[in-house]
Amino acid sequence: METARLTREQSKANTRERLLLAARRVFARHGFHGASVEEIASEAGFSTGALYSNFDGKEDLFLVLMDREIDEHAREIADAVGARASVSERATGGARQWMTMIEREPEVLLLFMEFWAYGVRDAGVRPKVAARFAQVRELLTRLIADGVREFDLELDIPAEQLAIAIDALADGIARQKLADPDAVPDDLMGRVLSLLLAGATRPAGTGTRSGA
Repeated sequence: METARLTREQSKANTRERLLLAARRVFARHGFHGASVEEIASEAGFSTGALYSNFDGKEDLFLVLMDREIDEHAREIADAVGARASVSERATGGARQWMTMIEREPEVLLLFMEFWAYGVRDAGVRPKVAARFAQVRELLTRLIADGVREFDLELDIPAEQLAIAIDALADGIARQKLADPDAVPDDLMGRVLSLLLAGATRPAGTGTRSGA
């Protein structure tokens, strides 16, 4: 009885994984709006019934896939930033990893942008989209807080607000790079991010900057 139950769970997990992998390929080819549940199911080797028994539909499938992608990218950014000797080096490492992801997986970033545009127009979907993007800001806030603590710094603005600015910079750089790759040097984000962090931090105990 126990063995059979585990086998069914494993089979269901395998089906979900195949559907998610197929969805990633189909979404990459056609975008969120152009993809169909029929093609995703067929690509995975299942009927649409199998898809609907594991996901509520195309939107739910995309949100689960988005969670996975964000988790993976978050791990890569955290690894690129960790164990570096200065705030500037952390900024450069994180920015370099972001530029690598833009070059390696442009279709994923395009999907995120497409789904963001879709979500902000729909009041029912917007909170779900916002929750996913909040995960990225939470990661950045944590990395900023870790750096401030480890290098004995203070911030001129809250870490959460600085994270929003960095996230916006990353999104903007990605859009520019995807539209006109030659116009955006690979080291541009790292240089700008280092300047931003230098302007927003100061050694602990030195007081607020003049004019701040």
